[in-house]
Amino acid sequence: MPGTPLPTDGVIGKLKPDQEAALKSFWKEFLNLVDESPEEGSGAHSAAMESAGDKPGKDIPKDDAAKEKLKAEQEMRDAKLAFAEYGSKRFMDAYWRFIAMDDPDGIMLRFLRARKWSPSAGVAMLAACIKWRMGSDVEKIFEKGEEGMQNADGFIRQMEFVDETQEIGKTYTQGTDYYGRPVTYIHVAKHRTYDQSAKALEDFVLFQMESIRCLFAPPVDKVVIVFDMTGFGIRNMGATHLHASLRHHNYTDPRRQTGAAFSPWVFQGIWKVLAPMLDPVVRNKIQMTKSTEDLCQHIPKAHLVKELGGSSEWRWKYPPIVPGENASQQDGAGRKKHQKAREALISEYVGLTREWITSDDENVAKRRELCVDRMRAQYHELDPFIRGRGAYHRNGNIVGNGLVVWNYPSPSEEKSEGEWEVRGYETCREECLLRAKQIGEELRATAAA
Repeated sequence: MPGTPLPTDGVIGKLKPDQEAALKSFWKEFLNLVDESPEEGSGAHSAAMESAGDKPGKDIPKDDAAKEKLKAEQEMRDAKLAFAEYGSKRFMDAYWRFIAMDDPDGIMLRFLRARKWSPSAGVAMLAACIKWRMGSDVEKIFEKGEEGMQNADGFIRQMEFVDETQEIGKTYTQGTDYYGRPVTYIHVAKHRTYDQSAKALEDFVLFQMESIRCLFAPPVDKVVIVFDMTGFGIRNMGATHLHASLRHHNYTDPRRQTGAAFSPWVFQGIWKVLAPMLDPVVRNKIQMTKSTEDLCQHIPKAHLVKELGGSSEWRWKYPPIVPGENASQQDGAGRKKHQKAREALISEYVGLTREWITSDDENVAKRRELCVDRMRAQYHELDPFIRGRGAYHRNGNIVGNGLVVWNYPSPSEEKSEGEWEVRGYETCREECLLRAKQIGEELRATAAA
């Protein structure tokens, strides 16, 4: 099969003994960091804290290994400053909002892999990520949803674009690559700097990345980004801000690291200038394509939008915001009920994790696995109370129980109705509850034996 396969090493269910040991060490260091921090923070970012968090300048080493060590040390300093400023309670609230419907081990493993299986460096990177999310108000942005953000200067305009003949989005996500990764299209020629403020663009990128996360069907944890450079000109240079924002988000959270495919018919010369400026890790993820055939090495032709030579008749049309679509957020009693249930599960999971760190008992691991399934199922009940709805909810891509649906209409001259793709069965709410029930029965049978 073409394209880049999903990773099979160092992922849940396929850990080697040394990798599981590293994961346990990661959890131990992370929980120790939390335990040793004040529950309540100072609530202010002091000049002393700012100075302590400054990145070194002239003393940056040339050796890559030394650079990585220095970066990890800086991330750990930043993390400790975050605990001093925000406190462990607020930090952990942000952490669990970040986990959302995922298996916490899956998140931890991504940071471990990103830091070459160094628990200390991985913990530092994770903590720095949570600090960044709190500072950027990520949770507030996705809680508002499109209804709450629609009056921000240029926010909705990123998804709407009206020219002389048609309405089309500057950026949208549609379909998957060969391995189930969602495909995000960015039509650079439709981006103009004056269409929105820099803040609206940044908020839009954050909201989109959080929305795209709901389109992942485990074990998928990355997105393919197609930059369509057709018609690219000087007036579109502001689109690089969008690219930079995406890259920044990727650096902060390895879950978002993207396998990016470019479609640059007139971009070859510019790329020769830009490529040396990019981080090698980022640069290696970018694959230049000159034709539909090249793109189809990554994305099935039946999934590729017609605008780029695909056979799917699907076209982006922004679904209007439905007044009151976030009504669940006004139900204070309902939110409190579901949040309390989640907090109870989190407390149980943390307790089991502390036990699992120092235990080889298979029953402890199973009880922890059962708790994960219950947490994942319960999150889908809580989600409408804390996450604003968006275009992918209204279009039916995000079902609400963990399933993701894509539609690929066939060309009009064909008799078939096209293709429907449903992903996420293994981790949807119903499957998680069924698996939890089965594990519970196994544990009871073991206890009775």
